Amino acid sequence: MGKTYRDSVFVNQHKIKSKHIKVGDYTYYSGYYHGGDFNDCVLYLDEIDDSIEETDELIIGKFCCIASGVKFIMGGNQGHDYSNITAYPLEILRSDFAGYAKESPKAYQRKGDTVIGNDVWIGFESAIMLGIHISDGAVIASRSVVTKNVGPYEIWGGNPAKLIKKRFSQEKIDELLKMKWWNWDLQKIFDFFSSSEIIPETRNTEEDSGEFEDDTF
Repeated sequence: MGKTYRDSVFVNQHKIKSKHIKVGDYTYYSGYYHGGDFNDCVLYLDEIDDSIEETDELIIGKFCCIASGVKFIMGGNQGHDYSNITAYPLEILRSDFAGYAKESPKAYQRKGDTVIGNDVWIGFESAIMLGIHISDGAVIASRSVVTKNVGPYEIWGGNPAKLIKKRFSQEKIDELLKMKWWNWDLQKIFDFFSSSEIIPETRNTEEDSGEFEDDTF
């Protein structure tokens, strides 16, 4: 990665623990304060699940910033069906239960893929729950618990996380989504973002709500 800030690493340049985890170019994890690598961010999805073709996947786009201690909660409902009388997976107590690596509890339900778009910033120690979709350009405040889908260029925070505001006007968001700059080659990206005209054009001119400060990320 060249010079790094607090041991940040490009995720897809290191061994990822499951084939069901897919990460785009230039997405980095900065695990400095938790002493681990990106694999520690993903719970209930690892090499044990590689033998299972039909399982929920974690898909992360390009140019995402993942802060220290972020957790992606995977594994469907892990056999806990709270619509039953008990949420306890009773079949694990059967003498003939082969174990999770070979069979899932009867109450197991998939939640769908967890999909993180491009240019998403996920703040310190946030938790992304099962099957959540976070769209391009979104920002998640530190220690948020994301339980609902997040729209493009939206800022969410809290537990459970709620919409705080949009980063830009809807007109500008539509332009950025059509542009898809993350698919350009690096030189074109450098040239585009070094333009003195791009900053005032994309900066949100709407009055801030005052519900958060920039240092909460």
